[in-house]
Amino acid sequence: MRTEKLASFIVRHKYLFLILPIILSIASFYFIKDIRVVTRSTDFMPTKHPFIKVQRELNKHFGGLNRVNIAIEVNEGTILNPVTLEKLYGIFDELSYLDEINPRRMLCLFSRQIKHVEIHKEGFDVRRLLRDVPETKEGWRVLRQKILRNPLVYGPLVSKDFKATLIQAEFKEEVPSRVIYEKVNKIIRKYKDKKHNIYVSGRPTLEGYIEAHLGFILYIFSITVLIILCLLFFAFKKKRGFILPLFSGTLSVLMSLSVLKVFNYSLNPFTVLIPFLIFVVTISHSIQFIQRYFELSKQYVEKEEVAKGVLLSLLNPIRASLFTDFLGFSSLWLIPISSIKSIAVLGSFGILSIFLTVVGFLPACFATFPLPRFKGSVKSAGIAARFLEKLGNFYPKKRNMAFVVCFFIAILALSLYGTKKITIGEIEPGTSILYRNAPYNEAERKINHYFSGSTPYFILVKGKEENALVRADVMREMDGLETYLRNNSPEAGYGLSLADYMKLMNLVVFGGDRKHFYVPDSDKAIGEYLFLYESNAFPGEFSGIVDPSHTYANIRLDLKDCRGSTIEEIISETRDWIKEYHKTPWAKFEFAGGPIGILGATNDIIKKGLVVNMFVLSLLILLRVSLALRSFTGGLLLFIPLFFSIILTFGSFGLLNVPFTLATLPVAAMGTGLGIDYSIYLASRIKEEINRKGSLIAAIQEAVKTCGRAVFFTGTILTIGVYSWLFSNLKLQAKLGGTLGFLLFINMLSALILLPTFLLIIKPKFLFKEEGK
Repeated sequence: MRTEKLASFIVRHKYLFLILPIILSIASFYFIKDIRVVTRSTDFMPTKHPFIKVQRELNKHFGGLNRVNIAIEVNEGTILNPVTLEKLYGIFDELSYLDEINPRRMLCLFSRQIKHVEIHKEGFDVRRLLRDVPETKEGWRVLRQKILRNPLVYGPLVSKDFKATLIQAEFKEEVPSRVIYEKVNKIIRKYKDKKHNIYVSGRPTLEGYIEAHLGFILYIFSITVLIILCLLFFAFKKKRGFILPLFSGTLSVLMSLSVLKVFNYSLNPFTVLIPFLIFVVTISHSIQFIQRYFELSKQYVEKEEVAKGVLLSLLNPIRASLFTDFLGFSSLWLIPISSIKSIAVLGSFGILSIFLTVVGFLPACFATFPLPRFKGSVKSAGIAARFLEKLGNFYPKKRNMAFVVCFFIAILALSLYGTKKITIGEIEPGTSILYRNAPYNEAERKINHYFSGSTPYFILVKGKEENALVRADVMREMDGLETYLRNNSPEAGYGLSLADYMKLMNLVVFGGDRKHFYVPDSDKAIGEYLFLYESNAFPGEFSGIVDPSHTYANIRLDLKDCRGSTIEEIISETRDWIKEYHKTPWAKFEFAGGPIGILGATNDIIKKGLVVNMFVLSLLILLRVSLALRSFTGGLLLFIPLFFSIILTFGSFGLLNVPFTLATLPVAAMGTGLGIDYSIYLASRIKEEINRKGSLIAAIQEAVKTCGRAVFFTGTILTIGVYSWLFSNLKLQAKLGGTLGFLLFINMLSALILLPTFLLIIKPKFLFKEEGK
């Protein structure tokens, strides 16, 4: 629809556009009343990635792989005392009765899977390592010797100095992280005292912790909104100057949240940021409308005429701007991860709702409410007006233009340098989401210090037929791969597979001589060892590492961190070993599973999709802006600040050491979309003013003084508001606040300074087309 007809239609049906957004928002309450913030590991999996297919097979044969690590540390002495072991047993016992637990995948000194093997004249004896807490000195001495002689216990489950012991508990995959976090903490609280420290880590713990502390995040958002509203009031000095943007932003958030229910998505701690971003974008566009409304209210006496004038002035730029914002979010739909798709849906529909809440609702308000009254002179006053007036006088001087170009080239060069430092995935041990001294990161450090890693990496071993794994060549390859990874990957620690049990049996058969800690060459010996183990085990006791038909097994390695570089290295080493050393036709090795595999798949998807998405996004934005300005040259000119914004976004992430993860992608998308919004509004206003004034410099000065005021207020207000995130108890959110605030501010300066400078240097013909020049 042509701009004139659309503007007339909205003003003519003002009551429809006034009431419709309110009705839709009220109706949205029906859909959003049941929305909960829930964290599930499946929400973060790229469903079609090969690693996730391996993960599904692991789940099918061995249960969910949602692990929590619990370490008990003594402040004095060793763990070999009644009080500590009773605490260990109490925690282990209570965990085992939880409905959410996978009992086949629980390990600690009291586990049925942890065996002690002895050889005597009559044959072998395989028993649980620890059934009851010893009551005599001799019992404690014997227990200590059993631990020391068992490589699967000494180091992996009991620290080398006997100062700490570990429980590893796997929960079912579909269990929400918040449930795991709360139930584990409820048990742990019973056993804490001054003589013991209990540390808990694992992905469910992290996600549950963030979800449990979501209230503080919402508190930060509330403070941010309050700051934005105060600044809006001081900027416009009118109630409608901050009430209308607030109302529009709220309507957009409500409508966008209702879409989650329709598409059967949920919020999680990483997507809860999106409603706030929608609110910010709506405020940004509302300021342009409010600023233009106040300008025209001083020129016209009819409110309908003012409303129509606002629409005629801003319809083209806001349609182009919203299109770029929409593309920024909708491009995330190409990433096959449920949580990212929910961001794409929530963000895209939030942007579309702005057509109703800003383009329709605000002009309808303007056409309905009485015009505002202004006291005194109509001239702008204040710091902003003086700054923009000086800025208008800054452009004509060639020396100043040269300075601007050089300055932005320097910023661009610095940003390009920053792009070389971009990282995908975690960048430090523990998690970069939390501060270094957070309880979770402290737990990660302690567990990695005492034991051999806390984040599991799984490799699926798939036999050609039943009992294919009861072969020496298959077992040796399982051991060879595990040993290779432990020797060649510095962050690889404790490993466990069926081969380790066979090595332990072989060790015992040869009297405990460590040089016999290897997989025997005989298929017969393998079969006998396996039979002995399984005949002395409870049903399903070894189902966590091998299936009953001996067709499927897994190799587990615990890694000391889940940094992107660590994940890339362990997967690369696995691939190299399989390519070079895998020979047996009886089995094949498939990777990568467990939390490391999921993170590896996620990082891989982000890495492959990021550049392609940005290229396609930029091309579509270029075409849309060219269409809005009716000039490809104009589109290319506005592509300069867009290109600058993209490089600045990526460079900032690299320079400020912010990794690209699922949590940071929305901000990157928003940074790209908003990067050109300011420029579109300003270019459109310059084109409008040049038809009145005839002079390019006069048009730029007037546009900067009027439209530039809204750009300045938008950039400044949103920057200050977003910087309140720096006070968040989440390190990542504080970093995102700093990064996003910086991007908003630089993008504002880019529109106010860089764009006018390039227009004066190039003097594009499209600006003068309507004048026939």
